[in-house]
Amino acid sequence: MGDGGRDASGRFTRGRPINPAALRQARLDAGLTLAQAADGIVSRQALHQFEAGKARPGQATLWAIADRLGVSQDVLLARPRDPRERRMRELDEKQRWRELERIAEDTLGDLNITPRTQAIARYFLGRALVDVAPDEALPHLRRARGQLARLGEPWLAAQARDWEGAALYLLESPDALSVGRDALARYRMLADRDPGVEARMLEHIGTYLLHREEVGLALTTYREAIDVAGGSPLNLARLANIYHGLASGCLRINESRKALEYFERAVAFLRSAYDVTGVATANLARLENDYGDLLAKHGRWDRAEEMIRSALDHFTTIGVDAGRAYALLSMGDLHHQKGEVEEAFRWTAEAIALAERLGESVSLALGYQQLGELWASQGDCDRFEASFSRAFAILDRAALPERRAEASVRYRRIRAGEGEQLQGS
Repeated sequence: MGDGGRDASGRFTRGRPINPAALRQARLDAGLTLAQAADGIVSRQALHQFEAGKARPGQATLWAIADRLGVSQDVLLARPRDPRERRMRELDEKQRWRELERIAEDTLGDLNITPRTQAIARYFLGRALVDVAPDEALPHLRRARGQLARLGEPWLAAQARDWEGAALYLLESPDALSVGRDALARYRMLADRDPGVEARMLEHIGTYLLHREEVGLALTTYREAIDVAGGSPLNLARLANIYHGLASGCLRINESRKALEYFERAVAFLRSAYDVTGVATANLARLENDYGDLLAKHGRWDRAEEMIRSALDHFTTIGVDAGRAYALLSMGDLHHQKGEVEEAFRWTAEAIALAERLGESVSLALGYQQLGELWASQGDCDRFEASFSRAFAILDRAALPERRAEASVRYRRIRAGEGEQLQGS
């Protein structure tokens, strides 16, 4: 019979094979108790058995339950898993993005795949592209989210929304925070959540808050990420990202010693992950740059240059440009501190050119601020003013008032520090 199958003991079982987790989630989404969902169809105990995967409903029962819950039967049915789904999950866990991109594209090119496998492949294609091409990742993630929600996969749909926020952040969109918060809210409405996924979403939100200079709330969010994980093991890369965020937050509130401590932990975690997997990531490159920048400000120039060069090498290795301009600016600032002005100008100009090509408003504005500081050190008042005017215009156009305020503080500080030399010019 078509409705039959075999259980773990090899005994014949009746009824339609279903996805128990999807059934339970559909009931919760409908706002019904077991008794309310089962009333007039089956007993409460029978429905509980269906949700526990210990029994199967017959065709008529399945139809009635689906109708009661307001979903299609397809959402509740179990289907054989395409082996490519498991392979894509494995590549995602190992952060082997290029391989993941290839297999996802190949899967989407198969006209015989099921809608579920298509949605999952589209999700993983978007995920593989987030760091290297966030603008290309967005349409895949948005489409996958809708498909996954319709197919009874709200867990992965929420994760698609989370990575949509990450792509928006890399594109410097102010919508990243609201999208990230929406993803977390959707995920927290679900049963059977993975603490590691929830911690990752919180870590992303912490990063968006930090970018908006909401430092106190960012630090609270990062610490919540650690608390949410609880006893659940977080992988080394996830821990590194959280400690990177904590370090950056401490730096913004002038807790440099604590920031250095957090950076050292983050670097140790992420480099250990790199030793295990052999896979460099954009997060490793960004972490090395931020740590190197702080070391430079503490006069540890040799170690700083080692970290920043390592960051630039990793950006090149993985073929990612998003974030590279910051490392170029760090190298320029390091040479400025060392009194190597010609090199400082060269690195800063390269950073500006890259930021302009990528359309990165924040790094472009920082580049012009750094250029202005270099001109101030040479006593060139006109070029100092022109550089900062350009930075202010970029930030005004991008509607980034917090960054504009920071730039104004930096302008006044340079004016005060180099005032006599600038006035003399």
